Amino acid sequence: MDGQPLRRPGTTLMLRLRNTLTRRVEPVEPLEAGRVRMYTCGPTVYRYAHVGNLRSNLLADVIRRVLLYHGLDVLHVKNITDVGHLRDEGIDRGADPMLVQAGLESKTPAEIAAAYEAAFHADEALVNILPAHVFPRATEHIEEMLRLAEALEDAGYAYVTPEGNVYYSVAAFDGYGRLSGNTLSDLRAGHRGDIEPDKRDPADFALWKAAGPGRLLKWPTPRWGEGFPGWHLECSAMAMRYLGPRFDIHTGGIDNVFPHHEDEIAQSAPIVGDVPARHWVHGEFLLMDGKKMAKSAGNFQRVTELVDRGLDPLAFRYLLLTSRYSRKLEYSDRSLASAAAALESLRAGLRALGPPPPDGPWTAPRVLAAGAAGDRPEGVATGVAGHGGDAAGYAVLDHASTTSAPLSPDGRALHDRFVAAIDDDLDMPVALALLREILRSPIPADERRWLILDADAVLGLDLHRVWDAARAGDAAVPDDVRALVTARDTARASGDYPAADALRARLDALGWDVVDTPAGSQVRRRD
Repeated sequence: MDGQPLRRPGTTLMLRLRNTLTRRVEPVEPLEAGRVRMYTCGPTVYRYAHVGNLRSNLLADVIRRVLLYHGLDVLHVKNITDVGHLRDEGIDRGADPMLVQAGLESKTPAEIAAAYEAAFHADEALVNILPAHVFPRATEHIEEMLRLAEALEDAGYAYVTPEGNVYYSVAAFDGYGRLSGNTLSDLRAGHRGDIEPDKRDPADFALWKAAGPGRLLKWPTPRWGEGFPGWHLECSAMAMRYLGPRFDIHTGGIDNVFPHHEDEIAQSAPIVGDVPARHWVHGEFLLMDGKKMAKSAGNFQRVTELVDRGLDPLAFRYLLLTSRYSRKLEYSDRSLASAAAALESLRAGLRALGPPPPDGPWTAPRVLAAGAAGDRPEGVATGVAGHGGDAAGYAVLDHASTTSAPLSPDGRALHDRFVAAIDDDLDMPVALALLREILRSPIPADERRWLILDADAVLGLDLHRVWDAARAGDAAVPDDVRALVTARDTARASGDYPAADALRARLDALGWDVVDTPAGSQVRRRD
């Protein structure tokens, strides 16, 4: 271990996460005082990301928000794989999906990568995922990958074949299989059929592959001629560059455990002297009709399809928060509709408390705004929201322990229960349920409003927007009309659609058109 876990004075971090490496729920104890370094496996940009992919990225987002809420700085790295896997779902073994897709769309690999990367950043923005501070691209870090592969060969962990391929020798690493629970004997027994003939061991994996004739994506090397990297190499190399030899948290989907993260550990540990990340956190699958959502199966949706259907994409975020990240979650029209109704009910309850005062002890807490990364973020961003901007001035303070509002004993108890839920391996279902309890609580409206808006720094549901429509039109909307709008919002949120339709008819008779928006109903006087 390079150093002891440290905690910045004044912070009371008690976040506990399930560590795949140890099979235990363990406290997050930063290696560096006041700062957490986190790596997330990002997209392979040869196709659009689907909502199942976004579930894995939301896991990292919620972890990051909880850490910020506890007053810790976070440096977040999320890679962009723009030179494809050696094999991938639905693509023949040995083919690079970047090249396959480039051929299908009659574009260059660079054009394919740029288009789908831009789409990925836009999709993350729709569901309020904080952009990373660094989005390193594989093609821009070939030099780092080559240095790592050479070091592994020099240390006896890798070998080059007469064909010019470089493989990692899993038998040389004693800890292989620790993350996934696999054994080498099981892995060898599981390799059947098409195995690269130049491997010494069927379980070995490629660090570098020789480029065949006519291959577009290839790079020269001083040792092995022209070639291209294996999929696993990039994450080890880029994590070392931006986070150092050891860092705090590595996140990804459950399908990353093996082989990708297992191979990452094998590549990095001989060089850095230990497992590179202390905590390995993996999110379970999002299912559609009981099956894993996958591009190859054709059972997936993009988050933009929700927008096309007139649904608020934050209803999808709400749906993900209704389940523990370590459990499979069913995605369907029914589950999404239930989440949308629940979110609107929450908004209606908050809206009914009235907007926060512009100043004084109950003014609204600062918003942890995600922002948007843009089409192609470059370099290392600073600030709370990474490439998303300045997060509207959100201060990195220990909001969990010290509140800016003068909470009553009952209000403080509700606040502390929310903190306990998010710290308990991200128990977001309990955290959401507490918001309902806060709305029903007998404490003053100012206190209830403040507690919910404060919690939204972690939830990321843009609850501060519920009064936007009212603020925009308050002066022009009479009180009796505004009361009917509020009553209709409440009816819709509770599923009483006949009552909502009747209230719309009354508004129509008064000469007001109703437009439903994510922030609630808006009314416009007909000319």
